Amino acid sequence: MSAAERRAPHVSATSSADLVTELLWPQDGGQPLPALSLTNDVATVTGVGNDVGFGDIFVRQIIALGRPRDVVVAVSASGNSENLVRGFAEARERGMRTIAICGYDGGRMFREQTADHCFIVRSSSVHRIQEVQMTLYHILTELVQRTIAGESACA
Repeated sequence: MSAAERRAPHVSATSSADLVTELLWPQDGGQPLPALSLTNDVATVTGVGNDVGFGDIFVRQIIALGRPRDVVVAVSASGNSENLVRGFAEARERGMRTIAICGYDGGRMFREQTADHCFIVRSSSVHRIQEVQMTLYHILTELVQRTIAGESACA
């Protein structure tokens, strides 16, 4: 794993928070949607990480909070995060939809087909990956809002 890939987790967590903000407070008068970032509760993340293992920080939250037909979105520069791979496996087992937004070659999330939908930003630059990931999830939220409003998503 490159130095850039090792630096990416905090940025992916920030992207998660940004995506949730966009869903809770949409621009242009869209409908607010229920959303939460599983990285935001520091006490839960560190408690589960220390007591159970960091590979399960999202699994435990998905078990407690997730419901069938919920949508779980993961933003990962590398696509190799064990906690995301395990979280997606749990989400799918519980009937949730999974969307991965990964960089490089998609990593394990793509190779192991852990996501129902996987968007891959094929670049070796973590900076370009993050820029395109941000654009992707903003476009996805706009398409969701258009669909809710009864507009054509392709308009």
